[in-house]
Amino acid sequence: MTTQVLTRFIHALWLGSGAFLMLIAAPAAFRAAPNSTAAANVVGAMLGRWHYLAIAAPLVLLILDWRRARTHVLVVVFIALLFAAAQIGADMRIRSIRQSSDVPISSLSRQDPLRRQFGMMHGISSLLLLAQVLCAGVALAMDNDAYRGARPSAISLQESEPATESSAGATVDPSLRSGL
Repeated sequence: MTTQVLTRFIHALWLGSGAFLMLIAAPAAFRAAPNSTAAANVVGAMLGRWHYLAIAAPLVLLILDWRRARTHVLVVVFIALLFAAAQIGADMRIRSIRQSSDVPISSLSRQDPLRRQFGMMHGISSLLLLAQVLCAGVALAMDNDAYRGARPSAISLQESEPATESSAGATVDPSLRSGL
């Protein structure tokens, strides 16, 4: 298996599993479960497994992209790794909040400090999951551009190769120079 195929597979697995968990699995669990506690237990178990993938995929991609010295992809993947670590911390806090309550969180008053803390941590965890999925999508798009042989942006061309003047005195973009 080539590095290109392995990298694309990891990107697709990472992006697809995060999107599936966020958009399909978690909402389905809350619709199908007899109560919110049972649904939260199912989603919590899925998140526990997701965390392994959310850490492993970016780590492997960091190693693969480090060898290819692609700084822009490395930055996005590293940021996703930080989001994954933060989400693990948030989810561990959510689990401890649920365990510390004698009653289901949903039965607590909306003004209860424990329920408010749970709600805040749940929101943070959800945003971190969304951020990871977005990073996976951006990294996959960057990777596809690199493998497709996409031309560098005009900014990178200008940085690496200065424009020259034509015989008429006009500035010529280096990307157009091959036609002269």
